[in-house]
Amino acid sequence: MNLEQIKNLAEKVIKLHDGKHYDLLQEMSLPSQPEDNEDTITEEMYIEMCDDITQDQGLLSRIEFIDILKRKGSHLTLWKVSYSATEDEVFWGIGFDDETLKVKDVHINW
Repeated sequence: MNLEQIKNLAEKVIKLHDGKHYDLLQEMSLPSQPEDNEDTITEEMYIEMCDDITQDQGLLSRIEFIDILKRKGSHLTLWKVSYSATEDEVFWGIGFDDETLKVKDVHINW
């Protein structure tokens, strides 16, 4: 498991939340399990989420790595992200499957 590769992928995921890269993020992500179908992010949901980030926080200005937590079969990367419209820092947690290096989950809190 290359932790530097995981960090680079996670940083890319954060940068791709600009409303223009739904297909690329889908390629980088594990497909949802059938029982989790309601958790599947559609392109419309992705665009709305990106619009919310831009309206509330502004444009991405800085990404700072916090740590990586080892979980059974995955790694959770933790990030502190700054945007242009606020002095508040935003927390991002991005989980990656160990076998495929695909995104398992994304948590954003501002």
